[in-house]
Amino acid sequence: MKVPVEDRIALQDLMTDYCYAVDKLTDLDTLLDLFTDDAVLDFSDIGLPAMPGKERFRQFYEGVFADMSDHQHYISNFRVQSYSGDEAVMTAYVQGLGRAKDGGEVLVHVRYQMDCVKAGDAWKCKTYYIRKGMPLPDSLTQIHNDR
Repeated sequence: MKVPVEDRIALQDLMTDYCYAVDKLTDLDTLLDLFTDDAVLDFSDIGLPAMPGKERFRQFYEGVFADMSDHQHYISNFRVQSYSGDEAVMTAYVQGLGRAKDGGEVLVHVRYQMDCVKAGDAWKCKTYYIRKGMPLPDSLTQIHNDR
């Protein structure tokens, strides 16, 4: 499968931009702009809910931003799994660290999958999955138990 370099970089940038937006814990609009209006977040593989539509995951991230004092994501091993010119699936390995305002901490090793569509000159995420990598810590549920 041949993927133009410009598209590969843009897909990687989409994932990286997501990590930066989540790590800032302040700019929800920039985060949501990375997704199509009908996007779905599916975190069910790590014990969190699937969330259809931007309004539902706006609520999710509002809670995350309110509860967390620090976030840090390290992303690597980018791979384009499929590509058709205006649709693509990109995966990557992620190490995510977080500290809640109540002092709880979490460290996860997961894989991201973003099913993406080209919208004009930009790539947007249509479906975003977080998949298990290493076994998940109990602290993940403790920090995100009410979402």
